[in-house]
Amino acid sequence: MAELMTIARPYAEAAFAVAKEKNQLTEWSEELANLSTIASDDAMQAMIGNPEYSDENVLSVFESVMGANLTAEGKNLLSVMAENKRLAALPGVSETFEELKAEEDKRVRATIITARKATVEQKKKLSAALNAKFDAEVEISYEEDPDLIAGIKIKVGDWAIDGSAVSQLNKLGAAIAQ
Repeated sequence: MAELMTIARPYAEAAFAVAKEKNQLTEWSEELANLSTIASDDAMQAMIGNPEYSDENVLSVFESVMGANLTAEGKNLLSVMAENKRLAALPGVSETFEELKAEEDKRVRATIITARKATVEQKKKLSAALNAKFDAEVEISYEEDPDLIAGIKIKVGDWAIDGSAVSQLNKLGAAIAQ
């Protein structure tokens, strides 16, 4: 999966540059999401990975499914990716494009995992702290994991804090073992 994301990044960055230049970030976002959905289909994945199908065959399926919603720029992106045997990376292109768009819009996605359901007051404090830390509008999704015992885990992109009791106990155990 990491390899596909590495492959996807240059395509996403190129698409983002074109979209930004033409002030079409939303349109590109929708088109890439649709292309990603098509590429993620099991039958389409099998077709993309099957050498019996030519690039033209695969592209014709994308074109027929997308219909009038496929722009000339989208078709160019598909052609280049097909030529380089990279169509399987389309979901990663869409995901990376969305990350770039969120950065541009000064939005950040965060996941907060707690042992018990966070209260409204706790959510307000966490939201304010994360908004200040990242100087952006942070979209937070909350999850519960009773295995944490107590405490909290926060994930924002590559940045993470593990303040769970389980983590602290593991650190204590490692320190005692040394």
